[in-house]
Amino acid sequence: APRGPPRRTQPGAAALAEPAQRTSLTLWVNETSPAHAQVVNDVVAAFEAAYPAAVEVRLVAPALLPRLMETAAISDSLPLPDLVLHPVAYTAGWVAQGILDAAAADTAVSALDPATFDADALALVTVDGQAAAIPSDGYQQLILYRTDWFADRGMAPPDTYDALLAAAETLYDRENLVAGFVVPTESNLVTTQQIFEQLAVANGCQLIDVDGRVRLLEPACQTALDFYYTIIHNYSPIGVQTDTSTRNAYLFGRAGLVMTSPGILPQLAGLDPAALPTCAGCSGTFLADNTGILTTVRGSGPQAAPASLSNLTALGITRAAETETAVAFAEFWFENGYESWLRVETERKVPLRLGTPDAPRRFIDAWGSYPLAGSARTLAQLYGEEVVAQLRTGVASSDRWGLNVGQGSLITRLYTDLTLSVVLQEMLSGYFNPADTLVEAYIRVIDLIPNYAYDLDLEQDEP
Repeated sequence: APRGPPRRTQPGAAALAEPAQRTSLTLWVNETSPAHAQVVNDVVAAFEAAYPAAVEVRLVAPALLPRLMETAAISDSLPLPDLVLHPVAYTAGWVAQGILDAAAADTAVSALDPATFDADALALVTVDGQAAAIPSDGYQQLILYRTDWFADRGMAPPDTYDALLAAAETLYDRENLVAGFVVPTESNLVTTQQIFEQLAVANGCQLIDVDGRVRLLEPACQTALDFYYTIIHNYSPIGVQTDTSTRNAYLFGRAGLVMTSPGILPQLAGLDPAALPTCAGCSGTFLADNTGILTTVRGSGPQAAPASLSNLTALGITRAAETETAVAFAEFWFENGYESWLRVETERKVPLRLGTPDAPRRFIDAWGSYPLAGSARTLAQLYGEEVVAQLRTGVASSDRWGLNVGQGSLITRLYTDLTLSVVLQEMLSGYFNPADTLVEAYIRVIDLIPNYAYDLDLEQDEP
């Protein structure tokens, strides 16, 4: 169940209005750390002091959020929140399900000025001409590699299928417990299908087109899945991998090539006591200094192009909210609390509101200069301005499956059910070969689409 930090009574808050006049709001936040709890509580306290409303905060584990929202939408025992910070993969589907109030969010965006937001981020959350949620922040999935190991072996940066595969084969050393390539593969992780999505798009493989036709049986997708299977089956550790095991493999010197989130960047520099580098010679900032960072990869087929994958968060207003108060809170959040929010685990929070009307680049230009993990060090100091620019540039412009072609409702279902994570893990466990896996994935995706309009001619479509 959702859990929230203890609510604190603010001195003088009751004097703003009589209790009967105060409006109540519930805010669900898809972060659970104490630092996030503190900053959200501080913003809420400031809002309550300025506005006749009481706000209850609940921190919800990201993995639980989609099911809890769907349950709350139909349950008498779990009320729907009034506002919810959520991944944009859920926005369109929640609008279609009647959970989010797109008109309310659009009102908030208009009040804040649409020109102050990343235009690509606004496009991703736009449903039927309205901004269905308010873009907040995000990050790009990373490919990390040991530059010292690559230099010793004369290898090129792993930014293509061929370079990734060659590096994985060269680095793999089973006798010394060094994997060639590590990524999450657990069936209950959203990152499992996100890894494959980026690799697939890099080869020109699209899940679905603007007309609603599922494209998974095209040759570009089979090539992508064959690559995914080959590099993981041959050069990854035995067994299922998680986000944590992927991170630890790199920190412990058991892998020199991984795909993960920017959440690892402070850890590479030894700034997180709970996840310190323990690889040979990795004292101080050695691992950070000897890590290459890529945000794009290119496939091998005729439709291949460099592809990134962005994870973006937005603030939604639900149908349960008293609209005027919820919009007021959203405006307050982005005007008065936004910068404090961006400072918490800042490596994962490239701002999608770039600035204000008076200072159009206030937030985006400041990103990279905030202290990391409670230290005095910043991303710019540790990794350089070039890496900061790389991480923030185009953060909302990645070619996300379905979201760019008006098929967001399918993506919401896909991410709620983790359909592809399950079938990918089944393949890696030996239930299907790659060719059968692609057909199985195609069928399972089709099953998520009511009244699918195209024939399922598997023999004709199968490569």
